[in-house]
Order: sequence, then C-alpha cells, then structure tokens
Amino acid sequence: MRKVHLKRKQAFTLIELLVVITIIAVLASLATPAYTRIQENAKISKDVNNVRQIILGCRAFSADEEGAFPWGMGDDEESGSEDGSASSSVDAFNDLIPDYIDSEAIFWIRTKNPDKQSPPIENDELESEECTFAYCAGQFDTSFSRSPLVADGEMDGPGTYGEFHPWLRSRKAVVGFVGGHVKPLKLTQSTPGATVMSEDKQIEDIFQEKSQEEGGESGGLLDTEQSNVLLPE
Repeated sequence: MRKVHLKRKQAFTLIELLVVITIIAVLASLATPAYTRIQENAKISKDVNNVRQIILGCRAFSADEEGAFPWGMGDDEESGSEDGSASSSVDAFNDLIPDYIDSEAIFWIRTKNPDKQSPPIENDELESEECTFAYCAGQFDTSFSRSPLVADGEMDGPGTYGEFHPWLRSRKAVVGFVGGHVKPLKLTQSTPGATVMSEDKQIEDIFQEKSQEEGGESGGLLDTEQSNVLLPE
C-alpha cells in the first residue's frame, strides 16, 4: 500500500516572530532620522527659494530707484522711524508689494513662533505676524556683494538667532546677499545666541559691520550700520 505523506503546515515560532519585529523596529529607527532630514532639507530649499524671490524683487526695485534697495517708506507717511528709515523689515518689504512681488506668501515660513503660525492673507499689506524674514536696509546694488540683504528673521537681535529659528538644532540659516546669491550657512551653535559664520568659517558673525584693516578684511560682512538690520517684530 502506498504511504500518503501529509505536509505539515509551517508557521512562525514565537522566537522567529520576535526576531522579525525587532528587525522592523531597527529599520524604522534608522529610517526616521533620514526621513526627518529629507523633510527639513525640503523646507530649507523652500526657504532658499523664498529668499531668492525677495532678492529679485529688491533688485528690480533698485533698478527703478537709482540703485537703492527699499527703505520702507512707500506712500505711507506714518511708516518708518523719525529719521525717515524703516523700523522693521515689514516696512521695507511692503515697498515691494504688489509692484515687484505679487505674493505675500514668500515672506513667511513656518517657525516655532506661536505668534506666526498662519500664512499671510493676500491683501497687498504685509503685517508683522505674517513675516519671518529680516532685512538689512541702507544698501545699494553697488554695495559689497557679500553683504547680507535678506535672511531668516527669527532672531533675538541683529544676526543673533533665538529659540524660534526653525533650523537652530541643525545649525543652519538661510541668507541672501546683495550680489544676488542665496545659500544656507552654518551657525556657530545649536542653541539660542547663535550667529551666522561666513562660508569659509573665518568670520563668526557676518551681520557685524564690515571694516578694512591692514592685512585684509575684519569684523563682519555687513556693508551698512548694524542698526539697519531690521527684524519683522
């Protein structure tokens, strides 16, 4: 008589199941930081693009104003400070809207600041809570090309980044320069009080005023008074 061999159903043992779960957990723990970095890099790329568009608007403005970048007065006699200059970056950026920049959305990125969680309302009037970028007033298209013009604006003071800066832990800040180039630069630290280093790491605070001494440049890269570094406020 022919013997009939019955196939036994194979199933995972408890140990095998635990091994599979452990492997999945390890892979997930490795993938999460990589995914987080990819997300942050995408947001920084958007930040770079926003700054680039603001720089282009400033340069278009300067072409109509004998080389001068916005000062923030516009047609509103009450805007700006007593000496006729802007009191915040919002004042200056409003000079660009809507003739040179037709979307207020580029002046905002999501940050940790609880007062700036909503994107701008497109009404041709930028408000302080709708702006997250700083602006360095008092410059011209002939100013030092490596002088900062537009940058991430979540600062505690001119060039000093605070707790609300979205790339603080990654030690990055996006800066656009008079010459038109825009790039993420390294911060000196990952805690509040960080400053932006030059690309060659020779200057620890590019928002310090530029000075010239024997032996080359010293100080920072800013080709205007530091008091002209305007925050959104």
